[in-house]
Amino acid sequence: MGRNEGGGFLARLLCLLIMTGQGMWINKFQLFLTLLTMAVGAVALSLTFFLGEGARIHLWQDMAQLMGDWVFASPGARQDSHILDTRARPDFTPEDLAFVKGHLRNARLVAPIYQGTQQVAYRNTSRVLAVDGVPPELSREPLFRPTRGRGFSDAGHNVLVWECLLTKSAAQALAIRVEDEPTIFIDDRPFQVKGVTPDPPGADDFFRARITVPYGSAQALWLPPGTIGEILVAWSSLDKMDEVTSDLREALKICRGPDTFFLSSSQFKIQKSRSIVANFMMYGQVQALFCIAIAFVGVMNVMLTNTARRSSEFAIRISMGARHYEILTTVLLESALLGVTGALIGVLLSASLAPYAGRLLQSKINGVDELLPYYGLKGVLYPVLVCGLAGLIAGIIPALNVRRLDVLASLRNNG
Repeated sequence: MGRNEGGGFLARLLCLLIMTGQGMWINKFQLFLTLLTMAVGAVALSLTFFLGEGARIHLWQDMAQLMGDWVFASPGARQDSHILDTRARPDFTPEDLAFVKGHLRNARLVAPIYQGTQQVAYRNTSRVLAVDGVPPELSREPLFRPTRGRGFSDAGHNVLVWECLLTKSAAQALAIRVEDEPTIFIDDRPFQVKGVTPDPPGADDFFRARITVPYGSAQALWLPPGTIGEILVAWSSLDKMDEVTSDLREALKICRGPDTFFLSSSQFKIQKSRSIVANFMMYGQVQALFCIAIAFVGVMNVMLTNTARRSSEFAIRISMGARHYEILTTVLLESALLGVTGALIGVLLSASLAPYAGRLLQSKINGVDELLPYYGLKGVLYPVLVCGLAGLIAGIIPALNVRRLDVLASLRNNG
């Protein structure tokens, strides 16, 4: 008994699908135009997700790997703070650093850093270069990790010996062979070169040539007593960036006063690029939804035409025992299939066109040298769900027209 019922259900489902396909195929030209319009909307929506996600992932991964996810806090700006009036100097102090560390629970790293410029000499070459002083925890970040040679020794971090690292541009500017671990003079003091680090991305010619020294060396040589230079705060993920930066700003306002510091970082480049990517995705989705709205009207028109032409067929099926909900299901399924079919065509086209569209758009997104698509589930599911839902809703009015069908009148007209 149960087996027969199951077989009957499958048979009814198969018949329903066959009749749905036959109904969709009645007006081929109109069907083609509707599917084409729906596919265009799906292409726009799918491309938006493929390229938008690709831009976000590749752009932010590159920044995280090369620039580090951090913000620099520097002393400066307003000097009339009642808190700073009690200090001999307006610079950051160890107490400021300790206060910031205590109030940034979600920060990945809070560390002092020195940034300045010094006279650098090697053999017959002498020039002013940017110098960074980094503590041990910061020297493990990708930007300060050597790509050639070795990093700082424990003796270097403990200021027992003078050691330094050069960026690739600095090594070329000084014509240094790093493998020989030569000695250069920074502010007339001999530093042994231990390795080469990457150039900071996005920096101009002057700031690409940089020298990194242990923070202890910079503090002993160039920082006034009782000061720490600048404060670097890093976050663990881009989702934490705004929260960590906001907490840092509030902590510095409390311990120093408003407008007594300024922030500069990769944060602002990330924010700018994120804004560009967000705008790109917003405009892409708006355009896609506009195309899908036009396709929605097309689906409704196709279904109204089909149901009008098939009124006699529906009347005969009802007179032979078919229930109204079965007819309604046929109409709604046909309408939804139009949307889903158009979406699948659009997704396939989008997947094949995405690399070429990325080459055209990569110059429009700041910081992206190569815009590679990311084929995630969003780029497939969203177009299918949106187009399928649009098709289903478009079939409601035609289905209601079938519900009000006068069976006897249709049969007389057919006769």
